Amino acid sequence: MTRHRTNVGVPQGEEHHLKPDHPHWPKLWGQMNDPPAEIHARGALPILSEPSIAIVGTRRATARGLAVARAISAELAAHGWVIVSGLALGIDGEAHRGALSVQGRSVGVMATGIDRMYPSAHRGLRGRLEVEGCSLTEFPPGTPPLKHHFPRRNRLIAGMVQGVIVVEAPRKSGAMLTAMLALDYDREVFAVPGPVDLDTSRGCHHLLREGAHLLESVDDVTRVLGRPDPLREMKTNFPEPISGSAACWIMDRLDLEGVSRDRLRELWPGAEESWQEGLLALELAGLIRRLPGGRLARRIWSG
Repeated sequence: MTRHRTNVGVPQGEEHHLKPDHPHWPKLWGQMNDPPAEIHARGALPILSEPSIAIVGTRRATARGLAVARAISAELAAHGWVIVSGLALGIDGEAHRGALSVQGRSVGVMATGIDRMYPSAHRGLRGRLEVEGCSLTEFPPGTPPLKHHFPRRNRLIAGMVQGVIVVEAPRKSGAMLTAMLALDYDREVFAVPGPVDLDTSRGCHHLLREGAHLLESVDDVTRVLGRPDPLREMKTNFPEPISGSAACWIMDRLDLEGVSRDRLRELWPGAEESWQEGLLALELAGLIRRLPGGRLARRIWSG
């Protein structure tokens, strides 16, 4: 029998026990037919009652998928959204990291007790997340990561957010279950298209055929859901871009037709080193393409 190492190096913090009458209980859970009776949480509880959006996907993500998840999360967090995901390896982890990279807020929904950590590799990430965000679970302390706990975790993610973004997912996966639950709860579902020859694209393409919103940029989310919190957005609109945000800044200004690379470089208020790092990261991830005349454009398909 395989033993899950879930209680090694678990971040320490005050544990909160919440019930539906708590002032920060996620209001959208009240629309579910099977809401949790209570939850255990650590971190900044007020964000649980703020506008949130989920970013989910496969644990076996491609480099392109990881880059997309992180960039989308960072942009959405900078616009004021609370980013919700499942603290899993792959897309989930990058969604949390993207939000944290711009000093945004994120919620990790777990399939274990609050005193456990699965996967153990994310105990450091969880510790960072609980400073400005929080972790939560409906399972009592001591609960291990049993297989049937993950679908229940996924329903909490789908139920507490206004929309779910699927970045990469096989046709049969936990991320697809989260998307289907979101549809059942009358939430908006977005999907990022991917290379047609990858199994991790099939779930997203199925969602798009079924009517999910095509996500090419954060503007697609804004058109459907609007902006959640203008005041919060002003707080995260840093006059000097923080380290690691160049890729997000560049992607936010590109379209499919092409934009002058030199003009973008003139507008970038950060350091040359940061600009070059951001541009290289986007190229390595297959997210942009170079066009004649020194123009840069978004790329939907990798390769």
